[in-house]
This record gives sequence, C-alpha cells and structure tokens, in this order.
Amino acid sequence: MKRCLHFLFFLAATVMVAAATNEPFAIRGYYTTFMRMPTFGLPEWKQMIDCMKEDDANFLILWTAGGFRSKAFPVTWRYNAEHKNVEQDYARELIDYAHTKGIRVVLGFTPFAYDGANQYPLEHPELKATQKSGQPANLWGLHAWGYNLCPAEQASQKFMREYVREMFFDFYPNADGLLIESSDYAICYCADCRGKFFDHEFAFVRQISDDVWKARSDALIFVYPRYFSTNQVPEFSVSGSRQKFDPRWSLSFTPHSAPIHDDLAKQARSSVYWNDGLTIGTPAKIRDGAQLARQRGLSGYITSCEPFSCIDGPPGSNKPRLKPFHMTWLRDGEMPLSELPVRVNRIAYREWTRQPALADSAFHEILGRELFGPNAGAQKIQDVLYVQDCWFGEADWFKSPRLHRPADLKQQAEREKWPAERLQPYLDRVKRLREIALRHEHSTNITERQLHDVSAWIVRQWDETK
Repeated sequence: MKRCLHFLFFLAATVMVAAATNEPFAIRGYYTTFMRMPTFGLPEWKQMIDCMKEDDANFLILWTAGGFRSKAFPVTWRYNAEHKNVEQDYARELIDYAHTKGIRVVLGFTPFAYDGANQYPLEHPELKATQKSGQPANLWGLHAWGYNLCPAEQASQKFMREYVREMFFDFYPNADGLLIESSDYAICYCADCRGKFFDHEFAFVRQISDDVWKARSDALIFVYPRYFSTNQVPEFSVSGSRQKFDPRWSLSFTPHSAPIHDDLAKQARSSVYWNDGLTIGTPAKIRDGAQLARQRGLSGYITSCEPFSCIDGPPGSNKPRLKPFHMTWLRDGEMPLSELPVRVNRIAYREWTRQPALADSAFHEILGRELFGPNAGAQKIQDVLYVQDCWFGEADWFKSPRLHRPADLKQQAEREKWPAERLQPYLDRVKRLREIALRHEHSTNITERQLHDVSAWIVRQWDETK
C-alpha cells in the first residue's frame, strides 16, 4: 500500500511538472532592429504590431539608437537620414499603438558601439577604442559604419548617458524600459580598459539604470550577464566583471555572446533567451530555443524579427538596398510578415511559446489546419515545410541562401573544383521545388498559390542561368 501511495505521489508530481513545463512563457515577443528598417513608416509598423498580436506576443524590443532624430547629437542619425522615423518621428505613436495590443516595448541600444553610438567618433576620433594590436579601432558596421568608443574616457561616458537619456526621456518616455545590449563584435584593449573593459561599461549601465528607475521605478531594464560573472566572454577571450547584481535588472542571454547563467537568472526580475530563429531559421530552431529556455527556467523566449531594408555597406559603397528576408518581389516599404516562409516561422513561434513541450507532429497538424484548413493532408504540410527550409537554409543576415543565387554557386563550384556530388543536393532541391510549383500552379487556395510562387521564383533563378 505504501509503495502504491509513493507511486501515485510520484505520478501526480510528474504530471504537475509536465504541465508546468508546457505553460506559456511569461515573456513572448520579438527583437526588432528598428534602425535597420528605414523604409517602413507608421502604417507598416502598425501592421507588424497586428501580426505580433496574432502571434500572442506581449513584448517587443525596438532597437532605436541610430533611428531617431537626436537633437543633441545629429551625427548619430545622419547616416540614416532617409529612415522614415528620422524624416518624421512616429515611434512614440507606435509605442502607444503597441500598448493597445497588450505589448510592452523596450528601446534597444549598445553602449559605446553599434548604430548611433558608433557615429560619434566620426566627429571625435580621440574617443576611438583600441584594438588588441594597439591600433585604433577600424571602420566597421552593419549599415551604420563607424568606430566603437573607449568607455574609460569620461567624454564617452558623458555622450552615452546624454544620448540614451535623450532617447528615453525626451523622445520616447512612453516606452517600458531599455535593452542594454553589450557589444558582440568588439571591445577596447587600451591600457585603461585591458582587463577592466566591462567594469568601465558597467559604470554607464549602473548610472543609466539609476536615472531611469529614479523616474520610473517600474521600468524594465535588460542587461547582459558579463558584468556579474568572471566567466570567459565569447568572442573576446577575456573574462567578465564581478559587479553587484541588482535584482531589479532583467537578463538577456544569447547563444553566441551571452550564455545562460543559471544562478544569475534566479536572482533577476525576469530573464529571456534570444536566437535568430524567425529571421534566418526554421521551426526546428524556434522549437529548440523555446525548449532550452524552458529547461533552464527562464521567463521568456524571444526571437529575431529583422526584415532589413537598409544598405549593407559603408558610405559610397553603392550597394543596393536590401529586401526584407531577401524577398526581391516586395515593394519598398511593403510589410513582409505575411509572406509564407515568414508566416510558417511565426506560427512556430506562437505555438512553441504557448506550449514549449509541443511535439513536432502536433505542430504539423496546427500548421496544416491554419494554412490549408481542416483537411490539409500530409503532402501539403511537407511541401510548405520544404519550401520554408529552402528559403532560409544557409541564409545570412545580409545574404540570401546560395540556392537562390545559382550563378554565384556555380562560379564557386568551378573555382573550388567541387566534385559533382557536392553540387547534386542543390540540383535535387531545384527538382523538388519544380514539382511543388507544378503541383500548386492552378490552385485557388491562397497558401497553395504562395507555395507555387515561392517555389517557382527559386526555380526561375536556375532556369535563367542555363
């Protein structure tokens, strides 16, 4: 009898744990690089907010530095003068609109680096960071080309604090807080920063956090774990800092630059895991991100939603403007989140943040029902997942997959003397995409028409290179 009671107790506990692991995340939403999406005005952004509401999102990172018309530091947006929000500021109205949909908005920026901040040394070169070699920082960027700053310089600290205060207090006081995204590409190695870089960066983080909380005690402020742990910091081969953690902070963890720190996560107000699953990934990557966040007990899982429409290159590069998600058929400024490959990832995000333990088979049923109706059938579901994988497989932030660029692919194969079997998988994909395009060519179903259109677009690139 006792053994039976123990078993029943164990079974009940197991059921309770299973139920808890399958509950929706408290924080669900998207990381958007607002500053690298210059062609979208307020109407298109409202459409994107509507899509996010459909996806059960309640949280949005609006990476804003470099994308607003700072009065104190015009150099921070001059490179981005054609951005719709720089031309006519609408972000405050956008934040209000998000609030009507139950979505909290935090403003994103990177201390002493990346968009906005990296423009300041163009006018103040004495503040450039130092490389490992001892030379000043190189010109570098993603759309915003500039130099990272040395945080040991008081003038750098003063600039960062005034710039972020202007963004938060003067321009967008209706925002719900900040994401302080520590750099993942460069730090300073000058004599003052060597071994102390994150101490200097933290001095600003502490100060701006106090400024915000003094005015708004409820404000969300997301920071990175590297200020509170001497663990090795990926990318830089240096140790983090050992500062005192304030439990009012929330924590952001990433797979490439800020690994999950379990002890810190337990101390934080909230904690989220981030990956690029929606923008250059697949449903499987989204599933894995959600399940990892749940396994580690984090408050939320967010994913990148970054339909770049900027130019990838320094001034004078004459590069063309990027199309969101590499979809060349989109008109400039056209809202892209309803396009089929993106929609598949959005449904995956919604379902795995609702139920992190959801089985793949159950997701496929939901996907088929939503895209094709109650009688989807296995073939249509397989087709849509295959096309989605062909769209994002091997994709990069600024470059479409090689499958989409057969001329480049064939040149690479000739240059590197590829054996036939290395090129064959691409040819096999084109063959199957041709079959999918033909199968759905005359359908009147909207999703099947999109299946045809996307498949036929890829096939056409190959046909035109024969």
